[in-house]
Amino acid sequence: MTMPSKSESGQAIIEFSIVAVSLVALFAGAFTSGALLYKAIQVSNVTRSAAVLLVSTITNPTGGLNLADQANQRILVREASGLGLSADAQYDPSSTGTAAIFLSQVILVGDNECAAGITNIPNGVPPWSAASCPNYGKYAFAYYVAIGNTTRWSSAFGTPPAADVQSNGSISYANIASDTNDQVSTTAMTSVITLSSGQYALFSETYADVSAISVFSIFRPPVVYYRTIT
Repeated sequence: MTMPSKSESGQAIIEFSIVAVSLVALFAGAFTSGALLYKAIQVSNVTRSAAVLLVSTITNPTGGLNLADQANQRILVREASGLGLSADAQYDPSSTGTAAIFLSQVILVGDNECAAGITNIPNGVPPWSAASCPNYGKYAFAYYVAIGNTTRWSSAFGTPPAADVQSNGSISYANIASDTNDQVSTTAMTSVITLSSGQYALFSETYADVSAISVFSIFRPPVVYYRTIT
């Protein structure tokens, strides 16, 4: 029986070490990719659920579903379990966590919005223009609710003035028509959807930092972002 020489044994150890390191990296990458896919699916599901609640809130304003109310936000925080949106066991949203949800309604301001929001009609009679209705022909927020870490993230469409947003998330016609700080960038809107005068779109957006699932920093995935448009 021939015994392996010391040089052969040393070579085998080196080869095994190289293969082992490669396998560890491969398994770590596979684990991170799988976990990221799971998280991405969860983020998309949360975003869609938020969109459903937003549609219900906007289309049925007398239904009593106030998404600006923390008690109702727990519905979404509970579904987002594991994403870092929760502050406690009661599923209250965390302002310093690793996720955020933004719900908004954006409208292309037209004649009806100006008529409802401008009480002192210049010269008594329309047609409306930017001179008589500052936001006429512009995109503007009509509803806005932010949940979670709103310091780290913000809506891709901007943020309306806090003073404009009422306790139920809605924005008055007066501000929709006249507060230019309530406007949404035309570029931001037309890059995803184009509306006609008086039409609106509902947006649900979710951000989640899922870097905690990474085994090694070199596999650290980016923040997951998902958006739905209704």
